[in-house]
Amino acid sequence: MVFMSKFSIYFNEVIRRGSIRKAAEHLHIAASAVDRQILNAEEVLGIQLFDRTPGGLRPTATGEMVAHQIARWIEDEASLSRHMDALRNARGGEVKIAVADGLAVNFIPSAIERLHARIPGLRFKITVATATTTATLLRSGECDIAVTFDPPSFAGLSVEAEALSRLGVLVPFGHPLTEIANLCVSDCVGYPIIAPDPSTALWQLLERLLEGSSLSLDVILNSNNIALLCDMVKKKIGIALMRDLDAFGNYRNDEAVFLMLKETKVSTQKLSLIVASGRVLFPGANLVLQEFKNIFLDRYGNILL
Repeated sequence: MVFMSKFSIYFNEVIRRGSIRKAAEHLHIAASAVDRQILNAEEVLGIQLFDRTPGGLRPTATGEMVAHQIARWIEDEASLSRHMDALRNARGGEVKIAVADGLAVNFIPSAIERLHARIPGLRFKITVATATTTATLLRSGECDIAVTFDPPSFAGLSVEAEALSRLGVLVPFGHPLTEIANLCVSDCVGYPIIAPDPSTALWQLLERLLEGSSLSLDVILNSNNIALLCDMVKKKIGIALMRDLDAFGNYRNDEAVFLMLKETKVSTQKLSLIVASGRVLFPGANLVLQEFKNIFLDRYGNILL
């Protein structure tokens, strides 16, 4: 045991064996060495850890408390050792990932499926968060990797890959809007609209699109959950304004169609794969990062970095 003190090791063996002599024999040291460690600890603490009886040593109430604490330390060290072994061999470890809402349905499940097949020992903690929260999590070390749209600041962050995203409309399969060659947002007027929640960055993008316009959209449902918006479209409840990368993977071709809007005033957004600047990822997390880069290239095809 690397992190346990000599006293903790000796004390634990006395508890397990029931006597100083048996503990010493197991440890291959003199019984006096074990006894000295316990006596020194009792002197420093100012309280007895054992009652010395003719039948042997019996832990006092304090001794029992110390024994429970040392047992926890031993288990913690064993767990840490297993984790470090996994990291050394790139076979495991927990990878903490923050993602934009729309990516939790398709991007993350498919990525984890591919990774799990290659490295079954990896564990994952997935947090769905806004771009602002994601950046904070990365800088504080509370997550290792993030995939999000346009963080408010890239200070302290390193961009590993990017893909461009455009605003459009997800409509049910066979919808009349599919017949329009150059679709404009004005063409959506008169249809029930399913929109992102006003708290989302996607809503802010829509606000910029409608800025200065007299268009009135009939919003019948809004939510901060992209999968729900897509499901409502598939059920023919309405049409949804969203980004192409939000919609990607949330529908089959016989369920819905994504139509790009032609408005030039709608700026493209970037889906960014980011990590904290200067932070060295452990081997397992680095493998995940490389897999994410491959997915950007395979799926989005317009990887920038």
